[in-house]
Amino acid sequence: MLALAFYTGEGTAIDAMIRRTTASRYSHVELVDQARSTPGTMRAVSASWRDGGVRVKTIEVKDGHWDLVEVPWALEEAFAIAAGQAGGRYDLAGMVRTQVLPRRAPKAGWWFCSQLLAWALGLSQPCALTPGGLWKRAWDMQDAFEAGRRAGDAA
Repeated sequence: MLALAFYTGEGTAIDAMIRRTTASRYSHVELVDQARSTPGTMRAVSASWRDGGVRVKTIEVKDGHWDLVEVPWALEEAFAIAAGQAGGRYDLAGMVRTQVLPRRAPKAGWWFCSQLLAWALGLSQPCALTPGGLWKRAWDMQDAFEAGRRAGDAA
């Protein structure tokens, strides 16, 4: 199963700026392949400013630094879709352009974390989502998924 891991650790000045600008407790998000993770680590894909762009890596999990949201509604291929963009550039200017300014035009091959993962998950308007916005959308999708499952069980 896949999960989204939202970063809550103190981080850097950039993390603080993202949180302040987006009015969220999250500054970054990773898509985690739980089947390939081990206790204390997570196999993840994302676009990372620190790592210079889109990459797949194993992250050591520090207590209190991540909030996980399982995404049972997501296709398992979403991880491979995001990983297929490995080597793509981190789009800091695009993040500012789409989150601060009223422009929604992404630059091909350039990604920021929540945009890449929303796109890989097949969500609408991926460049409009901040990490906090993706957190909310993931929970909305989870609620809809659970409601559909309950309706199917009742039928």
